[in-house]
Amino acid sequence: MPKLMLINPHPPGRKGEEDISVIVQMPLNLAYIAAMTPDHWEKDVIDETLELALDEKGEPTFTADYVGITAVTYQAARAYKIAQACRKKGMKVIMGGIHASVNPEEAMQYVDAVCTGEAELIWPKIFADMERGTLQKRYDGGLPELVHLKEVYPDREFMKQKYNYKFSSIVTTKGCPFRCEFCSVPTYQGRLLRERPPEDVWAEMEATSYRGLMFAEDNFYGYSARSKERALRLFRGMVERGIWKDWFGFSTLGTGDDSALLDYMARSGCFGFLVGLESDEEEVLRRMVKDINLKLGPQRVRDNIKRIHDHGLIIWSSVIFGADFQGPDSFKRITDYILSNSLDVLTFGISCPFPKTGLYNRLEKDGRIFRKNFPEDWVYYDTAHVTYQLERLTLDEFIEGMHYVYDHVYGKENLRERFRNTLKATGNIRNAMFAYRVSQDWQAVFEQVLDNLHRLADSGEYPWSKPYLAVA
Repeated sequence: MPKLMLINPHPPGRKGEEDISVIVQMPLNLAYIAAMTPDHWEKDVIDETLELALDEKGEPTFTADYVGITAVTYQAARAYKIAQACRKKGMKVIMGGIHASVNPEEAMQYVDAVCTGEAELIWPKIFADMERGTLQKRYDGGLPELVHLKEVYPDREFMKQKYNYKFSSIVTTKGCPFRCEFCSVPTYQGRLLRERPPEDVWAEMEATSYRGLMFAEDNFYGYSARSKERALRLFRGMVERGIWKDWFGFSTLGTGDDSALLDYMARSGCFGFLVGLESDEEEVLRRMVKDINLKLGPQRVRDNIKRIHDHGLIIWSSVIFGADFQGPDSFKRITDYILSNSLDVLTFGISCPFPKTGLYNRLEKDGRIFRKNFPEDWVYYDTAHVTYQLERLTLDEFIEGMHYVYDHVYGKENLRERFRNTLKATGNIRNAMFAYRVSQDWQAVFEQVLDNLHRLADSGEYPWSKPYLAVA
């Protein structure tokens, strides 16, 4: 019986979203591959956020005939290391995921086969080729319509038996029509929003024993009147069918316009949702090409925040630090904005030029990227490290600003005060506690980011003493 090992690589010691304990979730892409594995194959999985695939000597901790690896950019170097170790032992390695899809030529140097795009339609052919011994160097799954997801559900039970994940994910849409300069979604999933029929989503929800579900997309609400009506139908259907899930998703503050939608979200079990706030400065948003945020005026933002809170839902805000146009005062501005608007959770990323994005192309043209020893340096492309010359900040000013945010948002008493404010605003102890626990876990992530910044400053590897504009 041939054996397939599925691996989610992870740089040892890194802290990030995967360390938020209330939503620790399985790698959904591997759960799909597990579901599509033929019954006459043996299958296993290693999630390196929980268990290492290599021992202290760099040898695989397992044996298999074939190895399937998925990776986002910061995982790529680790994925290649695992792949090389496996190939030395005679195992064949197939790699997929966003990094291999946008950098297939690089990935093909380290693995036997690369699968670009999405796997739902192409994996049966890959298995057939493996069984015939005719594995090709490259496969392309394309971007199939989401109606195909009704033909196969991710094998959550297989994944749960191995690691007892608390949360899983579910797909309801893919893609994004916008062109935010920093975002890698359009480079991988295209600029067309693909929507899954609500009937298929309801059926999968009813078929899984998982109560905790993360909506695995960038905006469940959508970007048009038609998609917003579909979202309303999705959540209304959950309520009418008695589908209660502890669920969380990603959207925009524009979702707060729709009281009927918010009502059905709350009645279907929603904790709240994450919004990509990115910045409160108009020039920063314009440089990012964050068009959707530019349309929201201050009064509409305040009204929507209150409406969301009035429905008992929390707002998880995410911002970007280190973006162009941000100066030394940006840290106090965003801190005041978060606190004055009673946003319940603040997480962040350091501005990061992901490969093939508009941001990467612009910064590379300007000679501002200093982390370019690829593939090893891909580990820094995780929004937890500085990878390029800051435009209006010295590195010391950036570190000082990050400490200001930490001290005023994540100090222990600050977390308690924000919990009390969330409870008062939402009147929902369950959702307020969810926000508090996310903030507690992110406190440790924030501390590691600060450590990363101090180590960079001490190393002397950041080659500039002045901001880009000071020397351009």
